[in-house]
Amino acid sequence: MTGTTPVIVAHLSEPRADDETLALEALNRLEAGEEKVVFVFDGVAWRFLKLCGPCEKLLGLKREQILIDPQAVRASIDAFDWATASAMRDDLDRFGSIVLSMHAKGADGRRRRLRVSLMKLEFPGRTLIAGSVVEAESGVEKHDNPGALRAAMEESNVGVAVTDSKGCFLYLNREHVALFGYDSMEELLGKSWRILYPEEVALHIEQVVFPKLQATGQWRGMLQAKRKDGSLFHEALSLSFLQSGGLVCSCQDVTAQVNMTERMERSEAMFRIFLHTLPTGVTVRNSMGKYEFVNSATWAFLGLAHEDQSELEVISACLSQNGIFAPWAVADERVSATGIEERFDFRLNWGGRDFVLDVQKLPLRLSSAGVTHVCTLFNDVTEARRIEAESEETARRRSEINVIQREFVSMVSHEFRTPLTAIQGLQYLMSRRAGELAESIPTEFKRWLELQKQALGTLKELVDQVLLLNRIEHLSSVVPQLVPLKAFFKRVLDGLLASLVTPRIAFEPTLPDEFTALIDESQMRALVENLISNGLKYSSDVVTLRVGIDGQDWWMEVSDRGRGIPAADQKKLFRPFYRASNVGNVTGTGLGLAIVQRCAAFHKASVAVESREGAGTSFTVRFPQKFSGPSMSRPD
Repeated sequence: MTGTTPVIVAHLSEPRADDETLALEALNRLEAGEEKVVFVFDGVAWRFLKLCGPCEKLLGLKREQILIDPQAVRASIDAFDWATASAMRDDLDRFGSIVLSMHAKGADGRRRRLRVSLMKLEFPGRTLIAGSVVEAESGVEKHDNPGALRAAMEESNVGVAVTDSKGCFLYLNREHVALFGYDSMEELLGKSWRILYPEEVALHIEQVVFPKLQATGQWRGMLQAKRKDGSLFHEALSLSFLQSGGLVCSCQDVTAQVNMTERMERSEAMFRIFLHTLPTGVTVRNSMGKYEFVNSATWAFLGLAHEDQSELEVISACLSQNGIFAPWAVADERVSATGIEERFDFRLNWGGRDFVLDVQKLPLRLSSAGVTHVCTLFNDVTEARRIEAESEETARRRSEINVIQREFVSMVSHEFRTPLTAIQGLQYLMSRRAGELAESIPTEFKRWLELQKQALGTLKELVDQVLLLNRIEHLSSVVPQLVPLKAFFKRVLDGLLASLVTPRIAFEPTLPDEFTALIDESQMRALVENLISNGLKYSSDVVTLRVGIDGQDWWMEVSDRGRGIPAADQKKLFRPFYRASNVGNVTGTGLGLAIVQRCAAFHKASVAVESREGAGTSFTVRFPQKFSGPSMSRPD
């Protein structure tokens, strides 16, 4: 498979008498013509015995140049045509004559299509080749156009090459040359194919590929090839034998495809490892009912040992033939038919234990024909379902307790109100009577009556606020309404100002008269009254209520210049019954700010406090733009 075709330089000396006779006899067999090159060639001596005709016009070379170097015509003739002619030597030996079509550039630079006729002539002890070269007629060109084939070969995105029987290149198209990193075909012409492969790959071709090629006449496969710069790439190669013993090969660089395949194989292997590592059971079943994949968690759940996927028949029989899993097969059929995912709890007794499995059936489409497989995912949720059931029972009991608690608080509060009202009435009568008998009633007794009045007032406030807090915490059917805010705040402040000896409330609204917000009026009233009442209790100065909007959001701020709240107490302010450490002798229940927070939470509002001891306190409540109330949409 190595070596090159020798280039023999022969000078035409005076021909011997026998050469002249043989040449003339051979020429007599050729058709004569002025525009025809005729020749007699001795293939053994590698020289022309006779050569005449318009060589320069048809072949671009002078007769003397060809006589000196018969190989010189190769530079004028198209490389593909030369390779084709070389490959047809066996046909010449077999049939005795052949006609070829070649393309060559003449001395005038014009490329011509030539018709080459060759005859093999046997003489005693000699074999000669007689031939003629003539420019093909245009009609022949149209009828038989190998130029299109040659152009296709040259423009092909597949590398194409032809070798002789010794494995040396006779022709390579541009793609083949570029594929292996060479600049021109001349760098490879006459060289062995082995130059394009690492040594171990060339050895593999000779020992493995060629025997298969000889047996079938063709071979296709993938090899590692070598470029001119020594870099390697993956080559998809196709080989075919020529009758001459040479080879025709076509090749492509498939490195990208190989790398992608390798990445996909690695990804698939990684995915399989991942699926086998999952604690979730995974199975894949085709439309014929055969399981094609079952992960390790499924085998473990079923208590079956396995080593590889060859044991799928075992698990297929277990899941298909066991009546316990019959509902799975029915679900698979539904998912295959509808293409809709299904998920359900599946209860079964397996291995003497009761299980609850969370089963999910997913349709898989591996083609455009529809659902081809169904993937089943299942998890053992027995313990989770038990905890859920217990949680539901606990929630049910908690709800019952809350109802009992609410009813108890409401009942006790109302029961307190009845005797409290009576006691307040008696206290009022006693205070009035004491006022009428002012001179005969001791001062000590009057002081006791005043303390009693304060205690009864605090107790009534406590009962009222406990009832209010209980009602807020157990709201079930409150429907917020759109309310004009400015008018609402004026009504609330009018009620508060009526109870004051001197007006100490300033209202500073910065929102339009027509601005409305979705609120529950009773809760909003409680929120405003508690914030302002706190300011009045702990400040002797004016308490200011400011209301404004940011876009569609709105806010309210209640500020005073009173005693302020110690920093250590500010985080605990909204706890029920908690009072700051500096309240002194100011009476209160510790429920006011808890009510404020509950009312704000109902309206999805935030409450912020800024306070400095001795400098006053400011509460800011910010209401969101898109508040729509519990389980309802905000109207346009």
